Amino acid sequence: MKTHISSQKSFTLIELLLYISIISLVLISITGFFWNIASGNIKESSYQEVQQNGRFVMTKITQEIKKAIGINSPVLGSSANSLSLKMSDSNLNPTIFDVSGGKLRITQGASAPIELTTDQVVANNLQFTNLSYLNTPGTIRVETTLENLNPSGKSEYKASIDLKTTVSLLKEP
Repeated sequence: MKTHISSQKSFTLIELLLYISIISLVLISITGFFWNIASGNIKESSYQEVQQNGRFVMTKITQEIKKAIGINSPVLGSSANSLSLKMSDSNLNPTIFDVSGGKLRITQGASAPIELTTDQVVANNLQFTNLSYLNTPGTIRVETTLENLNPSGKSEYKASIDLKTTVSLLKEP
């Protein structure tokens, strides 16, 4: 007579622990990978916000300087944290750029100030330098730093850019 031995497939405790360990490592790796992607997206969004604000601010300042017929302040050869321009249109005279509460703003004539930066961006170190020579229309160097608002101090929200340009008035005084 033949005896038939039945073989049953089953996991030993060691095999089960090995499978759980492998699956856990794979899941941890995948989670870390997706966390890095999410963190990168947040960082990129913060940087884009700062860049867009920077482009807009520098374009607006450049346009207004080119339209001006004179520089009220800063005076020749000096620097200041605000810029006052003499405009040909009396309703826009003077046009002033300054920073208040971390917001870069423009004030034209008797109008109320208009913020040029969004609530997510802080303007720091705004400086205007009058590089003009006598009997020339005038030249202004503009320097500022824009930073993403980051009250929590998280690294993924840190983004800043330093901006610098030099612009000449197009009209003779």
